[in-house]
Amino acid sequence: MESLLSRKSPFTGFALVSGMACLAAAAIAAEPSPVVYPARGQSSQQLDKDRYECHDWSRSQSGFDPTQASAAAPAAAQPASPANPTGGMVRGALAGASVAELADRDASKGAAAGVAGAAAVGRIRTARQQQGAQQAAQQQNASRSQQKATYDRAFGACMEGRGYVVR
Repeated sequence: MESLLSRKSPFTGFALVSGMACLAAAAIAAEPSPVVYPARGQSSQQLDKDRYECHDWSRSQSGFDPTQASAAAPAAAQPASPANPTGGMVRGALAGASVAELADRDASKGAAAGVAGAAAVGRIRTARQQQGAQQAAQQQNASRSQQKATYDRAFGACMEGRGYVVR
């Protein structure tokens, strides 16, 4: 039987998924702002006013606000509450011992087989939960990237419409 210390923690995958989500959110936030040039000689006060109005309009068009931190990405990566492996192992041991008794076999070997089976099922369940959390984080990051691209296009169009060159 495997040692409790050698078993992988159910939180290992969560840490990996959370880390990936945070990196993706940081990558979105770390992208440089567009460079805006006042092609018609607009003043710095006019530039600030136009930036604010275009930011507000772009935010309403895209549903994305680059000034807000991405708090939703790590929350989506949280796995369903980790199952308590003890209950499954006890049920597995009881089932294994019962089957062994019915077959006139050694009940302790049946119990050990039941525990091993329950542990394997628990590991599979944890792996599936981690995979689901990772897929959800990837989908959310893809959606967020698409919203940001829409925001950037809207902001550029708005500023160009007001006489600025945007790169």
